[in-house]
Amino acid sequence: MPDLMSHLLIGLILAELFSVRKKSLVVLGAISPDVLSHLDIMYTYLDLPRIFNFNSFHTPFMSLLISLLISAFFIYPKYKTVLLFNLGSISEYLSDLPVKHFTGSGTRFFFPFSLHNYSLGLIWSNDSIYILIVCLIIYGTIKFIKKK
Repeated sequence: MPDLMSHLLIGLILAELFSVRKKSLVVLGAISPDVLSHLDIMYTYLDLPRIFNFNSFHTPFMSLLISLLISAFFIYPKYKTVLLFNLGSISEYLSDLPVKHFTGSGTRFFFPFSLHNYSLGLIWSNDSIYILIVCLIIYGTIKFIKKK
């Protein structure tokens, strides 16, 4: 999944740029919206009744709620946990913004207030392998510069 890997690398790039010590929180925030929204696949294959729509996990509002819930599980200060998790999730939403979709879907930025999907429609999701390569080069360059 190059898309998930590119989100992971973008989260790592942001963590390096802001000199975050707990990079795992930024990375967790960067990949959690995609991972949680794909729980719907598990319910489909296991033929379980759907309790709610898992696509709502792919919204900034749900990321904020999830960050508030998981902050209790970390020893790290709660406000920093919420801040770093949401830094990663915001990077995920902004990197999903230019993606073109067949169905016209996108990200619901204003989810509880609006169900409108936003997308710039610039690149196809299967072209994210090129973004992954660029992110690898950027991350390697940042690590190299910081080492010097």
